Amino acid sequence: MSSLPPHDLIAAIRNRDPHALSWVYETYGPRLFSYLLRRLGDPDLARDAHHDVFVRFLERADTFEDRGVPLIAWLFRLARNLAIDVRRRRGRTIPFSAMVVADYSADDGQSHLTLLAESQALRMALASLPPTYRQVLLLRFEYHLSLPETARQLGRTLGATKALQTRAVQLLRERMGSDDQDGERLPSPPMA
Repeated sequence: MSSLPPHDLIAAIRNRDPHALSWVYETYGPRLFSYLLRRLGDPDLARDAHHDVFVRFLERADTFEDRGVPLIAWLFRLARNLAIDVRRRRGRTIPFSAMVVADYSADDGQSHLTLLAESQALRMALASLPPTYRQVLLLRFEYHLSLPETARQLGRTLGATKALQTRAVQLLRERMGSDDQDGERLPSPPMA
């Protein structure tokens, strides 16, 4: 199924081809669920929203136009809008502390405490960033979207997205302190 050109895939989806629909769900479902879990912070809400994304996808498949934008960008847009709707219905925003940043599998207690402190500092620094900066960093480094996918998701040009990411990383470094304990500079994230 992955060998189908995008316009053939869209045509198969519009015709409700079970193989095409299954391929879309199996290919993009896990990434969408992860995204919704991070945005909503509650596994039950994320499962419900995940289901609703695919219901909306099926309901609106006829409206999707192949303009060169990948199908995943449209699905993420549906997921983003649905997460916003869910949060509005709940009447509050999701605390950024719901995000899991590190895996605490260290053997000794001191390493665990160090990771915990670093994780907390990162969460606090990210939470203090302007929303657009936080969004570009999460899309790039938490959800592992490519730079072009991130640009499409944000509705920006590739150059504007690169610049936004650069400014976001710089501000995050400032908020966290630009040097580690040994005086070495923190590594730069990839730009592409």
